[in-house]
Amino acid sequence: MSDNPVKWTAAGLTPAGNALQAALLGTGDGLTFTRAVAADAEGVERLDLTLQSPCTVDGPKCRVPVLLTNAGVETAFTMTELRFYVRRVTDGAPTGEEILYATVTDETGDPIPTAAQSPGFTIDWAFVFQYGNAGSVTVTLDPVGLVSIGMVGQPGGVAVLGDNGAVPIEQGGTGATTVQGVVDAFGIFLAISAAAAYDPEGSYAVGDYCTQGGKLYKCGTPIESGEAWNAAHWTETTVVAELGGKANAAPPEEYAIVPKNGAQLRPGYKNSYYKDQFGRVVGNFAFTFVSLPSTGAVLFSLPQGFCPNAPIDAVAWCYDDTGENHCCVINIASDGEAALSHDVPSGRNIISMNGTFVF
Repeated sequence: MSDNPVKWTAAGLTPAGNALQAALLGTGDGLTFTRAVAADAEGVERLDLTLQSPCTVDGPKCRVPVLLTNAGVETAFTMTELRFYVRRVTDGAPTGEEILYATVTDETGDPIPTAAQSPGFTIDWAFVFQYGNAGSVTVTLDPVGLVSIGMVGQPGGVAVLGDNGAVPIEQGGTGATTVQGVVDAFGIFLAISAAAAYDPEGSYAVGDYCTQGGKLYKCGTPIESGEAWNAAHWTETTVVAELGGKANAAPPEEYAIVPKNGAQLRPGYKNSYYKDQFGRVVGNFAFTFVSLPSTGAVLFSLPQGFCPNAPIDAVAWCYDDTGENHCCVINIASDGEAALSHDVPSGRNIISMNGTFVF
């Protein structure tokens, strides 16, 4: 164990908590924990925690487990205070107002990342409240789940977060800072784990994996009808190298969608297309019209290199300023022309696809 002090040990009742305790003496009433809240150094309550079934054990003791998760956190902050709220219980039912009963503080606190920076981030604690009159109190820490500084970054210990707040690839993480990044990394894991020994009669696309001579290789030249092993068509790689390449890839360059046939860009909406590091084309647009286009009208065109291999139908929305929505279909041809595949209902002067199409 490390000699570093354990965090989150500065705890105490609030004046309101002490007043409630005094009021309960001799009444037979009790109290119930209603919620726990994380606050920052300025005292601003930033996040509600999950209160997990407080229970009374060993007589005058109450163990209160709480769980913090960053789901929904959009702005990162440093948590320096944990607050417990309670209500008085009379005849088995909560009565009276909710009060701030106790606080637990730490000078340095714990940084809480956003959900986008570190998906699935959680911290859990279990605090024991003991009641009774005594000249001194002995606190016993439950060692289960306790992590010391000396365990951080050690084999079999706890991973150190990278500068981006994610678990580094070298320590068994994905290096991803977003949910989509985790999904992409998991897809790479699946592709690599499915890599079989090279088949001289098989076909391979650029980016496919195989094993040869006990090593992992990635295809760099399309092999459509099979061939004897040709090292020039493959690049030796590793799982860490593949994940690192995706995690460190530069953001793709985006290009503006140019509307046609009377379409106009809708102010404040995203209108662009790009190709990501996996070779997928993604597009978003929102157009308005002075006069409605008819079936077959081309709304925009994609250049060579961004066109689908075969025509695809993308579902979009058409609506008016009242917000009434209807579906419409946009056909994206293999030459990149994106056209309405049927008439837009009368009165609908806005067409948008606020999601993405991928091909």
